[in-house]
Amino acid sequence: MSLVEVKDLVYIYGENTPFCKTALDHVFLTLEKGGIKAIIGHTGSGKSTLIQHLNALLTPNSGTVYFEGQNVNESKEVSYQIRFRVGLCFQYPEYQLFENTVYQDIAFGPKNMGLNEQQIDAAVQKAASYVGITPDLFQQSPFDLSGGQKRRIAMAGVMAMDPDLLILDEPTAGLDPRGRNQILSFIRDYKERSGKTVLIVSHSMDDVAECADEVIVVNDGKIAMQGSVREVFSRSEELSKMGLTVPETTRIIERLRAEGYDLPAGIFTVEQAAQAIYHFLKGGGAD
Repeated sequence: MSLVEVKDLVYIYGENTPFCKTALDHVFLTLEKGGIKAIIGHTGSGKSTLIQHLNALLTPNSGTVYFEGQNVNESKEVSYQIRFRVGLCFQYPEYQLFENTVYQDIAFGPKNMGLNEQQIDAAVQKAASYVGITPDLFQQSPFDLSGGQKRRIAMAGVMAMDPDLLILDEPTAGLDPRGRNQILSFIRDYKERSGKTVLIVSHSMDDVAECADEVIVVNDGKIAMQGSVREVFSRSEELSKMGLTVPETTRIIERLRAEGYDLPAGIFTVEQAAQAIYHFLKGGGAD
């Protein structure tokens, strides 16, 4: 059974008003369990609207979203429970912190799940470890910490609910290169240690190339592509027509190839590029 199935999903903002806009236009999508998946698309393509349907924050005009075979909008009770199983961390989640201490903020979700104190403590300890938050910070106010630490605390608050699907909307937005690399490392570590499925939404093609196994392209409210990183980014001309690009690393390598350097095609990450250039130089391919 698939983890998520979206069948013929339609969502219209401002229906029956002069300002109506079809955000999702008969969307079909299947997500299998495991790995890190990414959704990309230009601003206004419908990707943020789509992820809010996956945990029943929005109710479709028509169509159905199934999570492990269950309609997420079947009833209010089902929708409420689905929000614990599909954890959604919005863009700039650090602005949603509100508790007096780091510990209390991370514990908020588990408390609402009805866990006892021992279970809550275990959930907080585990979630904090996923994002490098150490116990010595637990009694500090989250508002006294750095922006990167706040981001990680907010992510830990969602991870503490132990969702089967963790959705991260623009997890590296606004971070410097060091903070960005930290967050991507924590996401990969979380996936490996928890065994759960991760879905990221990102404008950064480099982030997607570096950590995703599968890429879903949303364009004008429809699923335009779905496949591996190589399959999607090899269709650069189609992506360009949608207002998207391939990773910066890919563009650099392709320019070198065009200038006559014998480098392989299909390079998407800095690590891949470094290895290719090293082998090229080691083989005497440069003057």
